[in-house]
Order: sequence, then C-alpha cells, then structure tokens
Amino acid sequence: MNDHLFLIFKSMTHVLSAERMARKQGIQCRMVPIPRNLSTDCGMCISVKTESGDELIELLEKRGLTPDRIEERRGPGPGSRCYSS
Repeated sequence: MNDHLFLIFKSMTHVLSAERMARKQGIQCRMVPIPRNLSTDCGMCISVKTESGDELIELLEKRGLTPDRIEERRGPGPGSRCYSS
C-alpha cells in the first residue's frame, strides 16, 4: 500500500524545520510539493508513511511545530481525507 500523510505547514521555514527534526530522529520523510487537490498554492509539505506519522507528529508538537493541516492518502488513487484544519 501507498498510505501516507501530508503534513502542511504555514511557512516554508516550518517545512524545512520539520524535515530536519524528523531526519535527526531517524524518521523517513520527504519534502514534496503540496498536491493540487489539497491546495492551489505553490508550496511544499512533508510526506511521511502513515505508520511513522504519529511518531513524527508527536515529535513536532513537543518542539512547538504543529502542522497547520494533516491529510491522509490511502492507496494509489487521488482521494484524500482531512483530519485537521
């Protein structure tokens, strides 16, 4: 399965900080463009496998870096579900 989360932040600085924190803790993630079905803005977000998502979100919240939105993508299709706004 290709289940993963998109962590969307208010600024590029937050995206870069989140990626850096994740990598320091050994959590695999990627900085990717925000999918068009989630935002028309030309921005970046963090993509992480669903099974590592809770660990990363907890780490970021402890460091005061809470994502603005978290979107879950299940399988290869274009659909996604929003879990926070």
